[in-house]
Amino acid sequence: MPATLQLALLIAILLPAGKIVASISTRFGIPAILGELLVGVVAGPGCIDMLHMKIFTGTPAADAFLLLAQIGGFVLMFIAGLETDIDRMREASVTAFLVAASGVVWPFFLGTGAAYLLGLPWNSAMFLGGALTATSVSISARTLMDAGKMTTPEASVILGAAVIDDVMGLFVLAFLAASCSTKGASAFGVAPMLSNFLQSHLPWAAQHPLVVQMSLIALCVTSFFLISYGAAQRWIDPLMRQFRKLDANEAVTSCVLALMLLFAVSAEWLGSVAGITGAYLLGYVFAGAKLKTLIERTFYAIGHGLFIPLFFVSIGLSSNFRALGGHWLLLAAIFAVAVVSKLVGCGIAALGMGMGPVPSFRVGCGMISRGEVGLIVTAMGASTGIFKDPEVAVMVTVVLLTTLITPLIMRGAFMIKCPQDREGGDDSASPGFDSVAEMRAQT
Repeated sequence: MPATLQLALLIAILLPAGKIVASISTRFGIPAILGELLVGVVAGPGCIDMLHMKIFTGTPAADAFLLLAQIGGFVLMFIAGLETDIDRMREASVTAFLVAASGVVWPFFLGTGAAYLLGLPWNSAMFLGGALTATSVSISARTLMDAGKMTTPEASVILGAAVIDDVMGLFVLAFLAASCSTKGASAFGVAPMLSNFLQSHLPWAAQHPLVVQMSLIALCVTSFFLISYGAAQRWIDPLMRQFRKLDANEAVTSCVLALMLLFAVSAEWLGSVAGITGAYLLGYVFAGAKLKTLIERTFYAIGHGLFIPLFFVSIGLSSNFRALGGHWLLLAAIFAVAVVSKLVGCGIAALGMGMGPVPSFRVGCGMISRGEVGLIVTAMGASTGIFKDPEVAVMVTVVLLTTLITPLIMRGAFMIKCPQDREGGDDSASPGFDSVAEMRAQT
């Protein structure tokens, strides 16, 4: 079968399956995202191993499906940016930074200590701790969207902190790369290219790789956010006026989609941060644009109709419980650390900033899920031989399990009422909630 038809068959099977199971899940009070994830788990190597069936092997169709699914991550984060309450995000910036810092320190040291006590060597233990640092902002964003809580103060802190600790996770990654002498590994972006160049031509840089890498990452991250945010703020509305003059069907949607992809590419190339961060930043700027409603409506249709379900199905497809073997104690310990370190660490930081017990608990719950950076560190550990198959399987399973429980625990946390909800913190009291709800019902 040609690769095009294989890809078409994969989408034709997994896309409606995700929606059907998601619909069944919601009828039992379970978040829809879990239905899409579970479809991927069943189709993955731990169960029926769909991508390695004879009908789908021998062509790049499976790889194409996974790449298409990653576009769904960009679209999801763009929509999350669109739904962000800008004023509340600015008010929560200091709190978000402290929550992010606490959410990096606790998982790193607790994860490293637990892994070392269970028999892993120090370098493997440190890599495992580093893989636990960053929150999956896409999972938290989707859960907040499904629950209708995107404009709450807790959502502002969760999304801001998740983006920030994604950046902090890169500094942890740079530290691990330098300490384990992995500078020769392939890397994409301005920072690693400059680092390799300087270390090859300057003796001082070769003697202090950690200082060079950390400095360049800091410079690139700062440059990306300043340049991209400033340019978007200055040119979004003029660009939109030009896009609307194009005499073609859905020209605005096509051009904005291309712009979102450019921001995702520039985030990884210039800023050394995940592409989803660039997509979120553009959506955040569009949240204050004049044509926000038009963009939101069209991207809800293409996102939730195609790309986003494929993204969450693909996460489930990466799980393989068979590779765990007899390492269940390590899995249980690392999973416990993954949950407790974020729940307690981020919750205490939020509480210390005066958010109140229940909102602080919600923030801690929203920071539990792991994602892209954790998988990047895991892949890096595997490629350098620091991680063996059991450690890789443990980390992928922890990423999946935290992704599965985050929607459930967040939904439960928001069901707990507190005085802050009656002070206007709930989306149901926000002016834009009805229109968003109606749009979701239509799509």
